[in-house]
Amino acid sequence: MTGITIFDWTIIILYFVGTILIGQLATKRVGNTSEYLVGGGNIAKFQSAISIAASDIGGSSLIGAAGLAYTYGISGGWWNWCAVPAWLFLGIFMAGGFRKLALTTVPQLLEKRYNKTIRLLAAVLSLLSGMMVITVQLVVASIVFTTLTGLPEYYTTIISTIIIILYTASGGLIAVIWTDIMHYFVLITGVALTVIISIPLAGGWNHIVNTVPTSFWNIGNMGWSNPIGWIFMCFFLYSTTQQYVQRLFAAKDENTARFACYFTGFNYIMYGLLVSLIGICGYILVPGLKESQQILPEMIRTVLPVGLKGLVLSAVLAAAMNVSASTLNSCTALFSIDIYKRFFNNNVEDKKLLTISRCATVLIAIISTVVSYGFKNIVDIVVLCGLVYSAGVFFPILLGLHNKRVNSFGAISAMILGGGMALCSNFLLYHKVDGLIGTIHPYVLGGAISLVTLLVVSFLTPPPPKENILFLDSLNMTSDEIKKILQNVK
Repeated sequence: MTGITIFDWTIIILYFVGTILIGQLATKRVGNTSEYLVGGGNIAKFQSAISIAASDIGGSSLIGAAGLAYTYGISGGWWNWCAVPAWLFLGIFMAGGFRKLALTTVPQLLEKRYNKTIRLLAAVLSLLSGMMVITVQLVVASIVFTTLTGLPEYYTTIISTIIIILYTASGGLIAVIWTDIMHYFVLITGVALTVIISIPLAGGWNHIVNTVPTSFWNIGNMGWSNPIGWIFMCFFLYSTTQQYVQRLFAAKDENTARFACYFTGFNYIMYGLLVSLIGICGYILVPGLKESQQILPEMIRTVLPVGLKGLVLSAVLAAAMNVSASTLNSCTALFSIDIYKRFFNNNVEDKKLLTISRCATVLIAIISTVVSYGFKNIVDIVVLCGLVYSAGVFFPILLGLHNKRVNSFGAISAMILGGGMALCSNFLLYHKVDGLIGTIHPYVLGGAISLVTLLVVSFLTPPPPKENILFLDSLNMTSDEIKKILQNVK
């Protein structure tokens, strides 16, 4: 019925069991909220690098990118390659500074630099964005499970959610990081083996080159508007989103944080090529698909041999679970630290906060599961996730760390107008109206509006308070000196 044998199911079940066991073992290492949310700020270089790479190389980078390559050829790789410059930029210019701050969340940083109103706005927007990211990964898991088993998406989504909750809610970031390491190696192995198997099955390299359309080897086949927009998206997301910055806060030191960014960036070069080759081989092996993002599930079902089906399916699930678990933990941090503790119970005991964090993890996962039934296009959802939050907050964070004149008036205006314009462009302007305005990607337009608004409003209003300016000087201090300054940020 499905082409999935008992041997394949054995591999998948062992993968699930291993994931849950690792999560449960990590629970024993979690004794307080800091360990639950940022691993105690002591994650070593190897774990930090693998975890950041795994937390970003998710279902959209596999299912979505393979679908783009099935349609456009090698240029579909831009969905992954656009991440490279953003990760290198983050490693060079921002990772060390983030780690020095020794915070737990991005909104904490925004309050220290601006005010608590901006912290609350950022926390709410980031939480909404994060829940949409989880939704994407659940959609990926349901697409694959449903295609291969015939089970309704309702059941396959619930199964994926339960597994993610079982290890994330108990062990927090420590559990997520250690399961990330397993997921990463399963994912990379599965993708590499799929390429190695698919090329001969598609007739060999020469046959592939001569059979697919010539345009498939044109790096600009899909045009440049979307890739440029995706580059902006990656810059905005990686520098502002809790899911990624949280890993930098958790790193053992500044060098560890920088190395993790470099490692992730260079990973995307080869990974993007491998995934593109899967889509190109799929064009020959499974021609005529109406839904291009079904290409990898169809290849698993009809092309791959016994045993490899189970491994590659596990790889797809690994990709989805990497990002789901990471984002779920980051959403928990946003709710627990930036909303509940900061605005409702500032003197909450750590033990109670840890319990609330675990309950929040379960609730956020359930809400994301319900929302996932209303969305199906993977790439579109990912783009929308960033527009909700990152398009407006990128420049307030970047200039907030490097410019002493920008203030809270400019920051909140930039967040509202920049994010609002990005959403407006996405639904009303981009590829929907004629002229230049219809060709500008929502990330580019929203980011430009955010930058201009931040500068203009800041220079037309009073300078920021002295304590916000002194905060910038902390970036030239040692980590211990910074901790003393940040003691009033709860």
